[in-house]
Amino acid sequence: MFFMILIVLAGLIAGRIAAVWAASSIDPSIRTGLRACMACRQRFPLARQLMTLAFPIKCRSCQRTDRWWPITTSLVTAAAFGLLAWLMQHGCQAVHEVRPSMALWQNRLPYQLAFVFLLTTATISDLLDYVIPDTIIVPGVLIALGFATLSGELQIMHVWVDWNLVDLYGPYLPEWMKRHHHLHGFAWSLCGLLTGAGLMWAARIAAHLILGMPAIGFGDVTLMAMIGAFMGWQPTLCVLAIAPLVGLVLGLGSRIVTGGSFVAFGPYLCIAAYIVLCTWHMLWEGIQLRMIFSHWPTVSGMLAGSFIAFCVLLVGLRILRAVPAERLR
Repeated sequence: MFFMILIVLAGLIAGRIAAVWAASSIDPSIRTGLRACMACRQRFPLARQLMTLAFPIKCRSCQRTDRWWPITTSLVTAAAFGLLAWLMQHGCQAVHEVRPSMALWQNRLPYQLAFVFLLTTATISDLLDYVIPDTIIVPGVLIALGFATLSGELQIMHVWVDWNLVDLYGPYLPEWMKRHHHLHGFAWSLCGLLTGAGLMWAARIAAHLILGMPAIGFGDVTLMAMIGAFMGWQPTLCVLAIAPLVGLVLGLGSRIVTGGSFVAFGPYLCIAAYIVLCTWHMLWEGIQLRMIFSHWPTVSGMLAGSFIAFCVLLVGLRILRAVPAERLR
């Protein structure tokens, strides 16, 4: 219980830091109510921005209390930290093929909490300014690659396992992976990075062609590179499969409630990544994804099918955008 309380408290602090970091990374002309007072434009000291956890910042000049969204960010991040830690303790990522030698709190849990923190920061930035700055992504990629290489056992799935005879002999791991853990750590992280960035770049081109307008920014490409570097190529494919469904549900809701026609895609990628982190055991062993990823032709077919489904969703989104919001309410 004490351990979980520490995790939640860390989430509260991380959420506040994420809000300040995101607000300081976007266009200074955007009024967020965190860097400066919305009324008199009086700038708040960095210490006040970081340390005000329980209440919105109150301007000392005009006595106006500004927006509550940074507090909401802290609460949501704390809940995300606590839920992931609790689920990991109960085996949400435990699979037969990957058995770390160190306890969760010593390697994988801090690594993934840092990942959630970066996802939170990217989400806030995208919601505030429809941009995901490199000042968030580049450190994230370096952290992912660096710690994956140094540890050698942060992966939730190895870069490659042969599952064809798993029921008889157990999973087959190439010998180089067993002998060179640090090289393997670098390999699975790099493969995830290339998978995420490459496929999102293809999706960016398809979205532009189908919608007739830029719908996926370059920031989404770099965001998927960071997600892939933290998760590896197999979970990254799951993120790309789930994200359009998340976007369809939340995007439709936003369209109905606000009537807006443009929705940032980055938050859907971040939510999908978090979902995969929390449900990896179910995805891998519950619905037997491991049998799909052991066969390259099947993997290729899944990629093609997912890409076609993504294009179909884009066509549906274009049709939806043409319908007046009043008719949807």
